[in-house]
Amino acid sequence: MSWKSYFFFQKNDKIAITALLILIVISGIIYIITLPSDKPYPGNTFEAEFEAFQSALRDKDTVSYSGNKVYNGQQNKESQTRYIYPAKLSEGETLELNSADTTGLKKIPGIGSGYANRIVKYRTLLGGYAGITQLKEVWGMDDELYDKITAYITLVPDTKKIRINSAGFEELNGHPYISYKQAKVITDIRERKGNIESINRLSLLEEFTANDIRRLTPYLSFD
Repeated sequence: MSWKSYFFFQKNDKIAITALLILIVISGIIYIITLPSDKPYPGNTFEAEFEAFQSALRDKDTVSYSGNKVYNGQQNKESQTRYIYPAKLSEGETLELNSADTTGLKKIPGIGSGYANRIVKYRTLLGGYAGITQLKEVWGMDDELYDKITAYITLVPDTKKIRINSAGFEELNGHPYISYKQAKVITDIRERKGNIESINRLSLLEEFTANDIRRLTPYLSFD
């Protein structure tokens, strides 16, 4: 068979082959037209989203650094908000415990806002500190921290007295050193036997231990 025979087609075959070639060409043109562009569409690709994120960071008006508000990389002196941590006391410097506020207490090495607030709150409940060792009664105060801070503390004892013969039950029970049962005993004695003359009278009651009497002495008035 001659090689030319392979390229001989009848008329119907030629029409079919021609139509097929036309369809192939049309399909190729459509594919080229609809081929996605290499340029990313904003919001539709990861690259576009990342670029938008970087742009947002560049355009951010303010950034916060160490408590200072900075505008466009420069400190705005008129509207900056600055938080300055109080300088800690140096060795040899001291603070008076009954007059110090929370800001002053935070100057003591080892004391932050939490402990400063607790120390002041407990001082208020007591009616003032009668001794530095009472700091051990502050919630969370351990021996290590107590030993660390006492070198920076002095004390001028200044306590608010409870008038034991006129104070109500709630006032008595509200003091850290007087329990519910003890407050009840005090009011009962007053009602049945009159005024309590001295701390010695309380020491005779089984509800009060020697340690209770020692702690309460600076805080009671028998007028």
